[in-house]
Amino acid sequence: MNKSEVLSALEESREKFLDAIEGLPEEAMEEPGVVGEWSVKDILVHLTRWEAELVKLLWQAGNKRTPTSAHFSPSPVDELNERWYRESHDRPLEAVLEDFHGVRNQTIRRVEQLPEQAFEDLKFYSWLGDQALWKWIAEDSFAHETEHEEQVRIWRSRKEG
Repeated sequence: MNKSEVLSALEESREKFLDAIEGLPEEAMEEPGVVGEWSVKDILVHLTRWEAELVKLLWQAGNKRTPTSAHFSPSPVDELNERWYRESHDRPLEAVLEDFHGVRNQTIRRVEQLPEQAFEDLKFYSWLGDQALWKWIAEDSFAHETEHEEQVRIWRSRKEG
């Protein structure tokens, strides 16, 4: 994917996710059981935390620094997810939604600032390994969001019978 395609995917996945939660009252957004014990609000926190790590990674990459985001942490992903869940579980929904929207704006800004070559050349950043930059972006933004959007839709269809 090139930069333009990544930006389009970011916009499209966000629109679909917002459509999946549209009209949910606050109490439904905080109801556990969407994914395991997680509520829609918990999923929003989860998506936001991973995308914030992506923003950090993109900022560091854009400044020619070796990334130190959670992607490079020795902690297992499930352990990070659980810790972030516990840390943010009691945050107000309004603050969670504000962060959810804000982090996407930051992601878009960081993607726009990267040179096109960063999306095409696997050797542009030494830490990429054999994975294209767009895949790093996808995993913590639009692909990740799509995965959870589908789970929310399944939960809503079960709930609304």
